[in-house]
Amino acid sequence: MILNLSKKKYISKSPFYATSLIQRTRGMIGRSFDGAPFDAMVFGNCNTIHSLFMSIPIDVLFIDMGNNICDMRQALPPWVFMVRCRNAFTTIELPCGVINTTGTEIGDKVDLSSELTMEFERELRGEKIISPVESVISFKESGK
Repeated sequence: MILNLSKKKYISKSPFYATSLIQRTRGMIGRSFDGAPFDAMVFGNCNTIHSLFMSIPIDVLFIDMGNNICDMRQALPPWVFMVRCRNAFTTIELPCGVINTTGTEIGDKVDLSSELTMEFERELRGEKIISPVESVISFKESGK
């Protein structure tokens, strides 16, 4: 998960980390976030992207080495040759509208590999950011 620590809001719950040359080269080309098993594409050691051959607009976050957002682009349209942030170390491609929905701003600190601890879950529930989930199967029924 990717958490905006400054706003205490999740930016992504199931990011995909593009690590291989093929994954990094393809990126979001020929893909859509609708129905995909991921809701963000993360490129480490990357400060330049393009949207050539893409069919959807995307939101883009540029993250520096201190995990602070140093630049961003909202609704980057397809077929843009190059977008660069010299100070970025990581780039995150998101569905269009996520930056606005989460209130993410330049200067916010992010955790690129967040896990939801019980303590933080209680804190988020207290702030009405997430709601409790009812269990459908009891432990007795499941045999555990």
